[in-house]
Amino acid sequence: MITLLDQPPYRPAPAHPAGTPTVSVLLADGHHLFRSGLGALLDREADLAVVAESTTAEEAAAEAARTRPTVAVLDPDLPGPGGPATAALIRDQAPATAVLLLIAVPRSADLQRAVADGVAGVLLKDVPPGALIAAVRELARGGRVYDPRLVLDVVRAPGAPLTPRELTVLGHVAEGATINEVAAALSLSPGTVRNYVSAAIAKTRGRNRCDAIRIARERGWL
Repeated sequence: MITLLDQPPYRPAPAHPAGTPTVSVLLADGHHLFRSGLGALLDREADLAVVAESTTAEEAAAEAARTRPTVAVLDPDLPGPGGPATAALIRDQAPATAVLLLIAVPRSADLQRAVADGVAGVLLKDVPPGALIAAVRELARGGRVYDPRLVLDVVRAPGAPLTPRELTVLGHVAEGATINEVAAALSLSPGTVRNYVSAAIAKTRGRNRCDAIRIARERGWL
C-alpha cells in the first residue's frame, strides 16, 4: 500500500511497554552534521534505534549485512553506485530491510527509478521530523511511502517512451557505470543491459548512449 504523508507535527512516541526499540535503523549519508542530527532525532523515539551509520555505498551494504536493520535511510548521492543501486546492494545483503531514500532536489526521475528498483520509500530532505519518523514506521510495517510533491511531478511530467527498467539502466549509465557494473547492480546479464541501452537509444532517437542520456535529461525523463 502506498501512503502519501501529510507531514504531521512531530511528537515523540511514548515509551515502548517492553522498554526496548522495535525498529532498527541504518543511516547512510555523507554529511556528518545531517547524519548526526537525524540519528539523534530517531534515537529519541522509544520504538526506534539507530544501529549503524555509514558514509559510502560500500559501507552501507557492509553494515546492512552486519546489523540486518529493519529500515535503511539512504542519501542517493552517496559515494559509490548511487541510491537505487545502493538499495540493490543492501537487498542482496539484507533482503528483509526496507529502504528509504532522502533526496535533496525534487526530480520525478528519481522517484520513477526508485520505484522500478523496488525502493519502498522516497522523501525530500526538507520533510518535517514527524513525517520522516512516520515514514520509517510505515516502512517497518511493510508499507510504502512516497513524497506527494514527487508524485505530483510524475503526474505532471510528459509521458516518457522508455520503460521503468530502461530508465533505470540509462540512469546508471548516465552516472558513469559500465555495462558490467549495471548488470551486477541490477542482477542482469551484460547482454540484457546492452539491449536495454539500445532500446533507450532507439526510443529517444539519439545517435548513441550519450545522446540518449542528454535527450532524456532535457525532457525530464531522467
